[in-house]
Formats: sequence, C-alpha cells, structure tokens
Amino acid sequence: MNVTFYYVRHGQTMFNLQRRLQGMCDSPLTEKGIADAHRAELALRRIPFDRAFCSSSERCIDTAAIVLERHNVHAKPIKSLKEVDFGSLDGYLIDEIREEFELRKKTDDFGDLGGDTSESIYRRISGTFNQIADSAIDGEKILIVSHGSFGMHTLEVLFHMDTERFIDERRKIDPNQYAFPNCGIMKFRRKNGVWEILELPCEPERFTDHNEPVEIPLRK
Repeated sequence: MNVTFYYVRHGQTMFNLQRRLQGMCDSPLTEKGIADAHRAELALRRIPFDRAFCSSSERCIDTAAIVLERHNVHAKPIKSLKEVDFGSLDGYLIDEIREEFELRKKTDDFGDLGGDTSESIYRRISGTFNQIADSAIDGEKILIVSHGSFGMHTLEVLFHMDTERFIDERRKIDPNQYAFPNCGIMKFRRKNGVWEILELPCEPERFTDHNEPVEIPLRK
C-alpha cells in the first residue's frame, strides 16, 4: 500500500508581511501570496492528484484553489490541518512577544494560553495523515495545503527530524529564508505502513518530484 502526499504551504499573507504571529487566526493572501500560489501550481501542474485536502483557514483554501486550477479535483477543507494554535499570542507582532514565544516553542506548550500542547500537536498530525492514508486507494497522490509550523512539526512527528537544527542549517545558506517558505513544497509517502520523506521543503522552482526516499539529515 503506497500513498504519496504533496504538501504545500500557503502563499504569503498580510500577517506574514507584517510579521505577526499567525496560527488559528487568519489574514488574506497578498499579491505576492497569490503569485506564490501560481508558482506552486506550475511546479505541480503535471501531478495527477486523486484527492486534495487543505486547512480550513482562508489562506489555505485560496492557495489550494489556485494550485488546483488545472486539475479536476477540489480541496476538502478540514480543521485538523490548521496551523499550530498559539493561543492568546496569536496576532501579535513577533517582535512584541519574541522572548515568550521562543521560550514556549522549545516545549510546544501554549496550553495555558488556550492553544496547543506538544501532545495535541502530535495527535493532530499523526491522526490526520494516518486517517487520510488509511482511507486512500493504493497508488493515490494526494495534495495537502497547510501551514509552515504545522509542516515543520510534520517533519518531527512522522520522520523524527530535529527541525531546530534543520532551520539553523538552512539559515547558514540564506539567513533571510524560512526553512519552509511560502508555497514551498515537500513530498512524502506512507509505504506499507512506513512513512518516508521523498523531498524536503523547497521553493516551487526547486521541486523535482523525487520518487526515492532521501536521507533525513538531522534525526532526533
């Protein structure tokens, strides 16, 4: 049983541009964000998607609609693909809450602020992707449009990657580039019950649709 996932982060939003923390709250795509989505559409144009799912946040619904413009598939919005919930920190300028956010991010504990905990993040990611894979037909290709932090946590949950070190390595190459850029793409699969990463997050223009597992550079 082999099910392949193409995971796309949403395009740039107004809150991204303003450098506001954007978890469960939402803001619209910017003009650049719409252009980002068209870049992902071009990179994935030839992939014969069987099904598609997206976060129920507007920024992901709008991105998914653009990515699927040339496909006879529509993305089903589901709440479990929404961004990590940062609780009452949501919406603040990152510079205003940087110290507290960085401290809480080390343990993924936003529970007392009304947000996620490491346990709830793990359950949501593991449960969502396994449920989708369990319901799939062998050989299906599935588009997922979701969020940056959710995507990085997916690397931790499904592939046991040390994402903090991964981020540091990416910053050495380009200090201004987020490890999972807007409309960046990653590819993975569940094959015979085992999760395999096929392509790490990259800009749409660098996506190669690699079909063999890649070595995970930084395991926990």
